[in-house]
Amino acid sequence: MSAATEKEVHFSLKVMMHRESNKVLYSEIDSHFADVLLSFLTLPLGTIVRLLVKNYGDNAPILGSLSSLYAGLLNLDGSHFWTEAGKLMLLNPRNSSGDQCSRLKLQIDDTPPIQYFVCNNASCVNMYYKVKCLCGNSTDIIKLCKDSETKAQSGGESVFTVQTSSFLLTDDLQILPNSPTSLLRCLKQSGIEDTSVLEERTLIVGFEEIFELLKGSLASKTPLTDIILHSSSATSTPKRRKRLCASVNYEPEALPQTQTSKNTGSDSKITVKALVQKSTYRVLFAQTWQDFVDFLFSLLTIPLARVQLLLGDNNCLGSIYNLYRSTYDLETVKYIKSTETVTRLLEPNIPPYYLSCYQIFSLSQQRSPASNRGFAVGKGRSFKASPSSFSCSGMNVIDPKGQGSFVKGPTMFMVTDDLVVSSPSPFSIISTLNSMKIPVSDVEEHELDIGMEETLRILQATLTSTSALTNGLKPFLKRETKQ
Repeated sequence: MSAATEKEVHFSLKVMMHRESNKVLYSEIDSHFADVLLSFLTLPLGTIVRLLVKNYGDNAPILGSLSSLYAGLLNLDGSHFWTEAGKLMLLNPRNSSGDQCSRLKLQIDDTPPIQYFVCNNASCVNMYYKVKCLCGNSTDIIKLCKDSETKAQSGGESVFTVQTSSFLLTDDLQILPNSPTSLLRCLKQSGIEDTSVLEERTLIVGFEEIFELLKGSLASKTPLTDIILHSSSATSTPKRRKRLCASVNYEPEALPQTQTSKNTGSDSKITVKALVQKSTYRVLFAQTWQDFVDFLFSLLTIPLARVQLLLGDNNCLGSIYNLYRSTYDLETVKYIKSTETVTRLLEPNIPPYYLSCYQIFSLSQQRSPASNRGFAVGKGRSFKASPSSFSCSGMNVIDPKGQGSFVKGPTMFMVTDDLVVSSPSPFSIISTLNSMKIPVSDVEEHELDIGMEETLRILQATLTSTSALTNGLKPFLKRETKQ
């Protein structure tokens, strides 16, 4: 479906409003609209940043330090990566549920589906056109066509939810079965005793409104109300719209209990040297090798649902927690197509070859089709996947990012508090001290070993604060100082 056609798709929603407060109580939605909302959970963090910037331009919302991390990656010289494809993978992370999302009634993710290429002698398989073949024969690359590319996309069937289902969607994005029990629950939770204060409205939701819902789901507790107020307000300005999804206030005391018992990832540690303002525990810069930088950039490849799983019950992302919880709610799960679909939504993997050797979180990646399927020559200059064709056991499957990681090393980098990565620059340090009026005597160096607990806090701070290093590492800096 073309982008122009996508923007012509609309949903008509019946919305129940509280007349006096002008707030949404709930909306009645069908399975297709529920599928679009649930697809938010499959989006990698980097894709969300890219789509928001593409759609809103200069008025794109600032998502904590995630926006500056992505911008720094975009501006970082390609020579710091093992391959050109490695940087492309981080800037345009693919969705492990991309095949499923391609069948949505309305798609907002324009990331191309995974494609595979082989060299002229069919000895090397890779995911990117500009990856050098292991056999050295990179002068003639042929596209490999998957079976799914030759089939017409489904236009009417639901993707994640049962086709005949209908739901109630609350203002904070809880998806409930459309039943009297759910309705009564909504009324009681909203403190409604007299139903005469309610009125029904019709909300037309299209491409732009879905983007507003995505944006609101990350920072607002009332994204449906926000859309209605925005559409009815003639005084709305770009600046106002940007503030609507600004990074939420960050309180160190609100940090969750660490989820290390649930997320037993790598036991390895990454050493980081932080330049810290002694009087405030503010991290000015971090001096680090490629391992920590590779880890930071890899955050962009993690699907939103996996982020929620890593952070546990902590609700630091607007209404995403409610959307995530709706998927495993005992009342709602019967309306999801299959157990496999529930797992896909709640515990999404990352696509093949996206897992870095420097990853600390416990993540799993999909198996590459090229590693367990054979290929047969099709018509013209392409190959077509076929389970009955010859074995590909003798073929070289190339890791497009390079040497098991994205960032080339050994290389030293400098990381700012809001996660902008650059080459070390003494001039930047002096300029920062001057602009912040910080005397040299108030700066000290801390050497920290970054493991699971530290990276979980950095992840949360990245999503909620433009001072990710300070807010993520302050508890550990204070602990080190006391010791």
